[in-house]
Amino acid sequence: MKKIIFGLIILMPILMSCEEDEDKVIQTDLTKEAAELFSISKDWNESLYFAMLSWEQYQQLDSVGLPSCPVISLDEKAKEVTLDFLSNTVCDQAGEYARSGRLIIKFDTTTISPIKKWTMEYDEYRFGSNSIEGIRSFSSEDSLQVSEEFIEIIERTQAELSSEFSGKFLHTKDYLSDSLTTDSLRIHSLLSLTSVGRITGVNAAGRDFKITMDTPVIHSISCYQQNEILPSNGKENWFVARRENSEVTYTVTYEPLLEDCKVSATAILPDGRKLLLNPNE
Repeated sequence: MKKIIFGLIILMPILMSCEEDEDKVIQTDLTKEAAELFSISKDWNESLYFAMLSWEQYQQLDSVGLPSCPVISLDEKAKEVTLDFLSNTVCDQAGEYARSGRLIIKFDTTTISPIKKWTMEYDEYRFGSNSIEGIRSFSSEDSLQVSEEFIEIIERTQAELSSEFSGKFLHTKDYLSDSLTTDSLRIHSLLSLTSVGRITGVNAAGRDFKITMDTPVIHSISCYQQNEILPSNGKENWFVARRENSEVTYTVTYEPLLEDCKVSATAILPDGRKLLLNPNE
């Protein structure tokens, strides 16, 4: 019995050392994790403006007024809009975000109720170096508020690392107070979008994550039209699961800079450090 106890005493430091080594091996690079979450947030946000326009507005719209100046194709019978992002398109806009592939927006032609419904599908679509797959669904009872819901959007990086996420949001449109009420003309008086909601999913490392916007995040329409896609103001909270039912929290703040449509996105990391997420923008 004494020999067994003595053996355990000898093994204890070795076992503790192995546990410490394991902690070091799986220690997360917080700056890298923040960059990955920022990418997911941008991938959700960058195409939002395309989905906020009605069928009537697309009938009146010139591609120059859309980020990256896509070719607009309308199928009157199916009530379907295809936005084709071509690499050889000349587009003079302040933002330098690149897109390729297609966005297909389908407006429901069967609904008799006053609730309008439509979807936006990613078709071989890329934003920057990331590919995005899936369908986002929208509905609205009036011209001011839009509900959004989606399941299993997939973001895949150039290194073939993929994240999968779902979300639910409420968007509110802000118009000029003296604007015309005709839906086809209101695009010219739409000032901003405010969004509240959340995204939940699994990141490339296999960890559950959550992005919440509990207070409104504000998007400027004039900046969207110049291909500047970051929120002009607002805050997001990011949560990432760890071992033993624990999680870490990132707090992200968007603040406008002096230059038009330029924004600083700053994260407070779980260890208290500050990180500028967009130093080159």
